Amino acid sequence: MDRKTLLQTTVKYDFPSAIPVIFHINMVCWDHYDRSQLADIILSYPQLFPEGLPVYSNLQEEVPFLLWTDLWGCVWETKMGGLIGTVTQHSLANLEKVHTYTPPDPDRTTHWYLEKGSSPTGGSIGFFSCLRSGEIGHGHTFLKLLDLLGYEQAIYTLYDDPAELSTLLAMLQDLNLGLVERFVEYADVEWMGFAEDLGMHKGPMLSPTMFKKHILPLYKNIMAPAEQHGSIIHMHSDGDIRDLAEDLLTLPIRVFNVLDRVNTLEWIKKTIKNRVAIDLDIDRQFITQQEDPKKVLDYLSYLMQTMYDPAGGLILTYSLYLWTPIPIIQHMMDYLEEVTLGGKLCIA
Repeated sequence: MDRKTLLQTTVKYDFPSAIPVIFHINMVCWDHYDRSQLADIILSYPQLFPEGLPVYSNLQEEVPFLLWTDLWGCVWETKMGGLIGTVTQHSLANLEKVHTYTPPDPDRTTHWYLEKGSSPTGGSIGFFSCLRSGEIGHGHTFLKLLDLLGYEQAIYTLYDDPAELSTLLAMLQDLNLGLVERFVEYADVEWMGFAEDLGMHKGPMLSPTMFKKHILPLYKNIMAPAEQHGSIIHMHSDGDIRDLAEDLLTLPIRVFNVLDRVNTLEWIKKTIKNRVAIDLDIDRQFITQQEDPKKVLDYLSYLMQTMYDPAGGLILTYSLYLWTPIPIIQHMMDYLEEVTLGGKLCIA
């Protein structure tokens, strides 16, 4: 990613010469596709992959299946190597345990960089290596509540609002706030990522009332140190977040990663465009998981007609997962590398 173009796009709206593009290949793909074929394709698109081949392209062993316990004591399992999976044991399934529970210590995590003055060099959603960047982990507040309690109990708890909920939300806030403060102090971050899925295929996973009462105030609090530091705040949320958008846009977000199809391009243009920079997550369930390249190219052309502004404000993101036909992958790469914006792209 070129630093100048990213800043022109997301902060200055200073007519960047290219659109920032992210083409992410999930690890699970290395066991789904022929590795040598996928590696050859990647090497054919050096603009999209300036760092070359990912590590698993050169390894013989399978991508590992993960069974692990997170910092909060939740047990995660997956049936596919490379996918993070889901929580199968919720550490606070009995909410009464919160009274004796010891939360994680922000000084004993791996999400930030221990030495003052160190420069972050890795990350996930909302992370750009051309800027000093940080991110506190995907699913830091609402999703972590689901991990700890289970979805059904979490929703009932948000509705009933027992005293234990305030205690638990304070624990979540303290850890997240501690992480952000350390990113600011130790790494002097210019860019801070907050990734949290809030939507389903239709509508949000919690009501707007619950979100505004319980979750939004925590977001404001944990974003505050980064905002005060002058960091660019990037937020990611999967799913249909239209019912939460106006509340989300009260936050100091400078760049918002949202899904295109589930929210619709028309709604994104009307509601979000020109209010924050849009990191547009291109659909990978319906648009590219079929075999007609014309449908893909027609959609991408329509996307650009709807969302592009020469002044900036647009990032394009595509994540490759299973069952996308190889020819479609190549068409996506062709378009994202050669889209006619001077024939030059800025790549993450």
